Amino acid sequence: MNFIGIDLHTNRFTCCYRDEWASMEDPRKDRVVKTFELDAEGLAAFYATLTVDTYVLVEATITTFSFARLFRDRVKEVVIANTYELKQISLARCNTDKIDADKLCRILKMQVLSREQTISPVTIPPKEIQDLRSLFSTYRLYKKQNTQLKNRIHSLLKEHLYGFTQEEIFGRKSRQEIRDISDDPVLRFQLNQLLDRLERDEVDAEALKDQVLLQAAPFMAQIEILTSMKGVSVFIAIAIIADIIEVSRFRNAKAFTSYLRSAPHVANSNTSTSIRGTNKKGRKLSATLLTQSLNHVMAVSPKLRRWYDRLAEYKKPGLVRTGLRRRVFAEIFQMLKKGEYHYGRDPKKHEAKMAEYRRFLKGQKNAAVLKKSA
Repeated sequence: MNFIGIDLHTNRFTCCYRDEWASMEDPRKDRVVKTFELDAEGLAAFYATLTVDTYVLVEATITTFSFARLFRDRVKEVVIANTYELKQISLARCNTDKIDADKLCRILKMQVLSREQTISPVTIPPKEIQDLRSLFSTYRLYKKQNTQLKNRIHSLLKEHLYGFTQEEIFGRKSRQEIRDISDDPVLRFQLNQLLDRLERDEVDAEALKDQVLLQAAPFMAQIEILTSMKGVSVFIAIAIIADIIEVSRFRNAKAFTSYLRSAPHVANSNTSTSIRGTNKKGRKLSATLLTQSLNHVMAVSPKLRRWYDRLAEYKKPGLVRTGLRRRVFAEIFQMLKKGEYHYGRDPKKHEAKMAEYRRFLKGQKNAAVLKKSA
């Protein structure tokens, strides 16, 4: 039985090797540390060191999933560790690639031999899920840039005493008026530049959204279940699927909502209780998108509206929104686990949502055929 801790970078990686019988008293003994280039020659040399009874631990970074897919079939198990669970490395006084790889290797060896899980492994998503996550990351970048551009336009208008609200800038009706609002050449130049960039980014964001919808076609069954809940659009349903991968990963609704950053930590000491932040080891895409549509969710669900209003009387608005989000995610967990539609489903509206999505996919397919034939 062999153990490898890997400190991964974008162009090379450092490996610390230990076997089952390595000395525990002096960690410098019975270890081998090697550095490989992240190219064909370096990977070939690394593969030659692997065996079918080897365990590997790698810290989660932007390159980890693609790297782990290269060799996970050659070893016993690849464990990808969440960064938040490896604080003893980040807080260490002396950090070098060799020291980090050695610490990872010792953590892995202790976990495997003791059979006590100290590091919760990060699931390696399938290629389809990885592609969806990548598209969502770029989409959110565009939306963030759009907000920054609108804020800058608003700031320029306020600076020159023009009374446009952010809502008017966010809409399209008043944009030509904003372009022509001033004879000042510097202000006019900036407004036109910002509006041109904003409109280009909006078109690109819509194209990205279409690509997300297209790539999510293999998950039609899950999308149909999720969109049966009022207030959950096809786009939000795809975001939830991209975050969770599959519902069978979660043992209960609490684990599900915690992973989706909607269940805060509760600390108890003697008679005092304090509510702390949410789980940073989870994913926040679904929580972000659902938070933006919570008003719509409450508008179509009188039950949730009454629950929200009752708690808002004596709790902070942020805590109540988190609680509402947690309730929605808990219901989604049960829907996916049981494979059932939501109990409050409106058949007519649900079928209309799905029909629109199927028409979109059919149109994209026909467009691809025409493009290929041309």
